[in-house]
Amino acid sequence: MRYSKDRIRNIARNIIKNLENNKLVDFLASRDILLSEIENVIDDYFKINTQAYEAALDEIKKKKKIMAGSIEWDVTFNQLYEQELNKRLLK
Repeated sequence: MRYSKDRIRNIARNIIKNLENNKLVDFLASRDILLSEIENVIDDYFKINTQAYEAALDEIKKKKKIMAGSIEWDVTFNQLYEQELNKRLLK
């Protein structure tokens, strides 16, 4: 899933605002630097998600013929997707 840069920026602003309002952290860097870093993390997360999704699709195509949309296909895809996501997030 992809979000526009504006949507990601809005999410990042909301994160900072909630952290400030709830006094959960004391910021040692400027708000702009934090905003930029949070945006980068969100963007990287979506890139990893997309890569894992595509890798799972490629892997399921290599397996025996499983009918797309079947319960077996869904279960197999979800297992492969979780494996790929874990591989990429643990790097």
